Order: sequence, then structure tokens, then C-alpha cells
Amino acid sequence: MSARWHGLWVSFFWLAVLVLPTEATARAADALRLAETFRVLNLTPHLMPLEQGGQAFAIQNSSSKPLTLVLKRAELNDLGVALGLQQGSRPPLRLFSSDDREFSVPAGPPNGLVFTLPGGVVQSFSLPNIETGETLYLWSPASLAAYQNNRQTFHASVLFLLAILLGLSIFAAIFRRSRRAAYGITMGGGLLVLLASLWMRDVFPDTEQFFSLSTYRLDAIRFAFGLGLLMSILGHLNLIIRLAINRNYWTRVIILADIGLVAMGVFWTLQIVQADFAGLISSELGDIALALTCGTVLLGAFFVPDRRNR
Repeated sequence: MSARWHGLWVSFFWLAVLVLPTEATARAADALRLAETFRVLNLTPHLMPLEQGGQAFAIQNSSSKPLTLVLKRAELNDLGVALGLQQGSRPPLRLFSSDDREFSVPAGPPNGLVFTLPGGVVQSFSLPNIETGETLYLWSPASLAAYQNNRQTFHASVLFLLAILLGLSIFAAIFRRSRRAAYGITMGGGLLVLLASLWMRDVFPDTEQFFSLSTYRLDAIRFAFGLGLLMSILGHLNLIIRLAINRNYWTRVIILADIGLVAMGVFWTLQIVQADFAGLISSELGDIALALTCGTVLLGAFFVPDRRNR
């Protein structure tokens, strides 16, 4: 009986050895079926590691026309880069196809790697300098251009509205002679500079203004982050230690601002740990929370009650 069981175990072992490579080969051969209507796809779950290093994937062009695609990395967390929590430099993308073509990112701003796929074929591609777990997106050129244009418009509009609110808050603080409103303006101004530094690439894309300002961009991020954090601490201490005029009002303002700061910290941490935790909007959530925090503080300074209404 023992010899029989031993034979069964040996047979099962060799069957598993034979089946496992077959399953891995089948997975590696699975191709993404794309057509002319393709817009965007998270490519990371479809990548397969290579023995010599790097990642590989396969695409089937289901249309009869050539298909142009753009391969793009997930956005970096610029605050994490400025604070030294994330590497700011990454090797340029290089792509090799099964028909011995090579594609690389051209010199200039990192807008992505553009490559083509002939009509009605299945081709495999390899990325030699991509680490396991790095998030990549596959775009159609039109969808990527529309996404970048919409994001640029949104960022510019938010910065414009916050700049107007900053000017109105300064006028209100001077008119009502509120020292605590001045604290809020300083904190809100620092957060506005931080937000403008984070969104500088989208507000001035591919222009001389961006290249001239980008030299000091990380320094501006560090300075604005430190200033906003310092003024937030001073605002809390000032409210706790000193008897503040309109104490209930400023307590509500600080609580709302703290909620925004906590949300900002959570979203930024998640983006550093996992770049695509919420899809394409992952890189925007922390910045949106920052914009809401900045707007809350500036609104608090603008609507500060008159000193005579204690």
C-alpha cells in the first residue's frame, strides 16, 4: 500500500511540474485586444516579469488600421519628492517590440512614450527598465491630450479663484484690523504657493516659463509646506493659550482646516504607497484636499467678524 501511495505522489509531482510552466506560458501569451475606440487602460495588471529583468505585455490590434498608443507612467508625488520620501528621477521609458522595433521617449518634457501597432496583428513588447509594481497607463493620443487639457483648465481655474479669495481676505483683514485673520492669510498664502508649485507643470506645460521656474520648484514646495505647517501650529497654540476674540468662530475654522489637512495627508501617503489607489484621480485627491484647506482658511479670514461684535 505504501508503495502505491508513493507512486501516486510521484505522479502528482511530475504532473504539477509539467502543468505549471504551461499555465505561465498561457498567461504570458494573453494579449490585450484593442480597437480604434480605445481610450485609456491601467497596464500594470497585464505586465509579466521577464527572467532577464523588466516587464512584458502583448497587444492585439483588432482593427485593420495601424494603432497609435502612448505609454505613460503614473504621476509622481511632488511633495514626497521635495521632502525626500520618493525618488524624483526615473530612467526614461524604452520599449522593444517582437518585430525588432525600438521606441524611446524623446528629449523634452516627459509626456509619454508613443509607439505604433500595425493593423490586425498581435505583438509582444518588453520594457527592460521597469521595476515590478510600477504603475503604467496606456492611452490613445487623443484621450491623453483631452485629459491633460481638462486638468490644466481645472488647475488654472482653482488657482485663479484662490488668488482672488486671497486678495479679498487681505482687504477684509485690513478693514477689520484682525490679527488672527492675518495668521489665516499667511497660512492660506503659504498653502496657495504650495499648490501653485505642485501644479506648475500643468499651468505652464512645455513652455519657457515652466523651465525657468522649475529650477526653484522643489525649494518653493519645501518653503510653502513649512510655512503652512508653522502657521497652522501657531494658530492652534494661539487659540489654546490666549483668550481669542470670536473664539467659537476661529475654533470652527481651525476644525474645518484640520479636516482638510488630515485628508490631504492621507491621500498623499496613499499615493506614495500605491500610485494608483484610486485610478487616474489618485494624483489629484491630495491636491484637491489642499485646495479645500486653503479655501477654508482664506474664507475664514474673509468672513472674520468685526472686532466690535464680540
